[in-house]
Amino acid sequence: MRQSFTTQPALFAPHELFEHPALTALDDVETLIDWARVEAHLPRGEEKAQTGRPGYPAQTLFRALLLGLWYDLSDVKLSAQLARDLLFRKFCRLELDQGVPEASTLGRFRARLGDRLEAVLADIVAMLEEARVVLAEGRVAIVDATVVEAAQSGYDRRDPEAGSAVKLTVKGRRRAVWGWQAFVNADEDGFVRRVAVSPGNRAEVDSLEDLVVGDEAALYADGAYSSPRSRALVARTGMADRVQRRGAKHKRLGPQDIARNVEIGVTRARVEAIFGHWKRHWGLRRTRFLGLAKMRILTTLAAVGWNLWKGARFRTLYG
Repeated sequence: MRQSFTTQPALFAPHELFEHPALTALDDVETLIDWARVEAHLPRGEEKAQTGRPGYPAQTLFRALLLGLWYDLSDVKLSAQLARDLLFRKFCRLELDQGVPEASTLGRFRARLGDRLEAVLADIVAMLEEARVVLAEGRVAIVDATVVEAAQSGYDRRDPEAGSAVKLTVKGRRRAVWGWQAFVNADEDGFVRRVAVSPGNRAEVDSLEDLVVGDEAALYADGAYSSPRSRALVARTGMADRVQRRGAKHKRLGPQDIARNVEIGVTRARVEAIFGHWKRHWGLRRTRFLGLAKMRILTTLAAVGWNLWKGARFRTLYG
């Protein structure tokens, strides 16, 4: 007689399963920082009395958003993955017999993060400094921007808060897109300290002052930031001017300026790895969200996720 198939809870998740190497993939991120310090900056999680559904701590929801970023998942797919993936449950501190946040819960929590994420980013950088993962002495500001296409469905349904921008294709051709400019201020090791977002049609130099912390030894940037405003900023803050020079139609760059630009470009190019990873692996070629506020949250969350991901790799490689 054929034996019937019965799922027994005691056999569904044996102890050996939780020791599988696949479930340790995020352990380095787990131990990298003091998560209680992060939670102090977060808005409160949702209580059962608010929605009628099970409530979740703020840290669980925040960790879930990081997973959605790292694995390029929409809120709907993230909720489904939390339900079936042991690694995700472990990282978010969700028990096997516990429900998972719905997509709407994740979306509401993300919207409530707002400006709190800036404090989270700053505190994570501070914790990485304390752990000697990030070196504060003599650090520089490498500033750059990338174009992120806005969420839209046809010309008549594009995000009204975004703007027209020019984007380089993989073949080096210029293409006009409707979207945003996402800015970062990174150090020489590629850790992000500050971010900014503007519509695609704004001048890049307009966001420069929002990006600079003020304790940097030098400012590295491409020719788009070469202006009296950037030179006044470095003079006021005492930073060394490492902004590439830009020629004009009737005033071409001389050999010294060209050589200087090449030298600066070696350091400045390090920020491109950040944008490349965000776009190739985290889906930031195009945003899923409408509006400047949500785009700013997404960019800051990407900076937080990047620092955690990179910090964990640094500590694994260099101890």
